[in-house]
Amino acid sequence: MRSIASFLLIFFITLSATAMSLAGKWEGTLSLGPQKIPVAFNITQADAGKWHVTLDVPSQGGYGIPCEATVGDNKIEIKMDAMNASYNGTITSDNTIKGTFSQRGFNLPLELTKKESNSNDRIEPQQQQRREQAVSFTSDGVTLSGTLELPSRSDVATPYPAVVLVSGSGTQDRDETILGHKPFKEISNYLADNGIAVLRYDDRGAGESGPLKGNETTIDFARDAHAAFECLASQPNIDARRMGYIGHSEGGLIAFINAAGNPGVGFVISLAGPAVKGNELMVKQNLALLEARGIPYTQAQVDELKTIFNNIVTINDTLKLREVLRANLAASTLQRYTSEQLDQSVAVMTSPWYISFIRFNPTPYLQQITCPVLALGGEWDFQVDAEQNLAAIKANVKNATCVGLPRHNHLFQEANSRIESLNYGALGNISKLTLETILNFIKGNGSSQTNNSER
Repeated sequence: MRSIASFLLIFFITLSATAMSLAGKWEGTLSLGPQKIPVAFNITQADAGKWHVTLDVPSQGGYGIPCEATVGDNKIEIKMDAMNASYNGTITSDNTIKGTFSQRGFNLPLELTKKESNSNDRIEPQQQQRREQAVSFTSDGVTLSGTLELPSRSDVATPYPAVVLVSGSGTQDRDETILGHKPFKEISNYLADNGIAVLRYDDRGAGESGPLKGNETTIDFARDAHAAFECLASQPNIDARRMGYIGHSEGGLIAFINAAGNPGVGFVISLAGPAVKGNELMVKQNLALLEARGIPYTQAQVDELKTIFNNIVTINDTLKLREVLRANLAASTLQRYTSEQLDQSVAVMTSPWYISFIRFNPTPYLQQITCPVLALGGEWDFQVDAEQNLAAIKANVKNATCVGLPRHNHLFQEANSRIESLNYGALGNISKLTLETILNFIKGNGSSQTNNSER
């Protein structure tokens, strides 16, 4: 999910090989007064002389940003042309780069430290021979490509119960790759190892799927998910009576939309799916992120946020909305914007997807759902607040099990502290508790769950 406070980082870096291996994760923190912005460069060596680099800015919503860099004579130069910024560093040892981040006349020290690999960071799913096959289907004239993963164990009876995985906001590949993690692949492998068929697919504009048209909204992506559901139902050895959705973040909202009044959907599993109006969700998200970073705010600043998002709801003239939002952001006491940042933020906030999402009210859809629903939320999810959204699901869905998971974040990773929970790249895979809860629900198809319970 997106945040209005997101610092729009687009890094274009050029990298050449040196005798010293740079492969690994390089972490550092930019200090802007009381605000701390952790950053990390993930560097891997594709082959001799060639490198693959991605940038993580977890607190600002930057996930796996493609990068290039120029390296030579123990120096590294990183140019950020879109931001009129740069980083120049000196490689002082095998695990330290000391340098300066520069932007529009401001120079900030940035020391990068190489993180030692930890074999416990990535726990591979149960090792079995995978039965995967490529699938494709069409939605609104766009061809979408994905992977159908089937159970490999001979003791699993056919037809199989089955699920479609639906990703969160932004352009995601079929594995929902983020900060080196592949949560959808983890879910798919785990469920297939336990007798469940899974279809996961590349979003429009990602992987092998067709391009975005540029004016899509959540409803368009819901049509894509429905087309994936029909594709799954048409496959051999799939039990159409035991098919459902697993949606993460906006994907959970999409699952709610597609299950509303649809007897063909056997169950829904929401992983941090929004269940309140978009403007209410985004106010809560921004305040939660400020709290997580230790940034105090006043009631007047809360009112600022509410005004910004309420204006998106109430002003229908897009040109007028742009003018009003630019004035709102320019006057904000929560964040200072350059002229370029104002242009970028207003453009994002007046895009068809953003306006539609802020105005969207899930309640009528939730009230039409009759199939069993499992809704999971993380205690330390600062993007889709668990308390706010699980309460809405409990109040509006007839057959819902709402489960809050302690110490879990938006990616359903377990963390030791609130601030650590924001560092997605440094944490492990989806928790075992999350996977087991999903599996148990599917096996029971909701029959063993207590309606509207919360534990």
